[in-house]
Amino acid sequence: MDLRGTRFTLSRDELLTLPEFVLLSLFPNGLLPDGHLSAYHEGDAFQVDVREVSFTRNLLSNLSLHIADCFSQYDPASLQYMLEFFRNVAQTIPSGSNSPSAGPDNDTVPIEPMAGSAREMLQDRAGIIVLREDLDFYAIPPRADIEQPEMIEVKRAAGKALLKQDGIFSGLRRSDEAGTTEQHLIEMLTAGGFNHDDHWGHRAGEPNKAVICSLALARLRTDIRGNEMNGNAVGMAQKLLLFWRKPARRCWWEGVELENVEGVEGKLKVWIRRVWTLEMSVIGLR
Repeated sequence: MDLRGTRFTLSRDELLTLPEFVLLSLFPNGLLPDGHLSAYHEGDAFQVDVREVSFTRNLLSNLSLHIADCFSQYDPASLQYMLEFFRNVAQTIPSGSNSPSAGPDNDTVPIEPMAGSAREMLQDRAGIIVLREDLDFYAIPPRADIEQPEMIEVKRAAGKALLKQDGIFSGLRRSDEAGTTEQHLIEMLTAGGFNHDDHWGHRAGEPNKAVICSLALARLRTDIRGNEMNGNAVGMAQKLLLFWRKPARRCWWEGVELENVEGVEGKLKVWIRRVWTLEMSVIGLR
């Protein structure tokens, strides 16, 4: 597949381990099953509703399916970060002999959702917390007589300033009030695998848009075996596994004042909309 000019070659199993929002972005042009090859001319595609991720997964799971070249505007650096993280975690999953896998001979495969406790579901498997932030920002003109070309430069400078604010939870710590949704989310994620001072693993602006996309991954802490798994950690893992192939989204609006923005005297007022997507992935070995 081609992502903004960068080529990727992925196995079907690797594709199936990816989160829902990634699959939605990677297949904007549809899929072409074997049985329809003779019915279409070169350049045609068998269109599917990619908004139905379960349908896309079912097609990908079909052994007779071939995927032609796929072109997508998904950030290639973000996908590379995710693939490397998933592959590194796969190397630490105990094999049948209860020892870490020794090399690439063990292929990562997707795991189907199943009933049972977190301890049972993660036996010889690994859970990965996937957290994505889509940040839209709207800069307020610093003065009334500003021209459009100059305002465009102000927006670019604001984007650079926001990129430097790369702490995962820094945008949610606006209130110390206990019991808020934000506080509960921070507690759940830090208990599950993140740390309070973690930074986004990948953070970049979208081309020609006032949008910054960030991605952070963490291995679920309850992958620890035996007596080291305490009850609180297991309970938190059980909560997070509710997001397995069922991504949850939450949106926040806030007004901020950015300092030291290039080309702006004083502070620049900016409205920010954060959309967080939380999802779990679970992988195992063939």
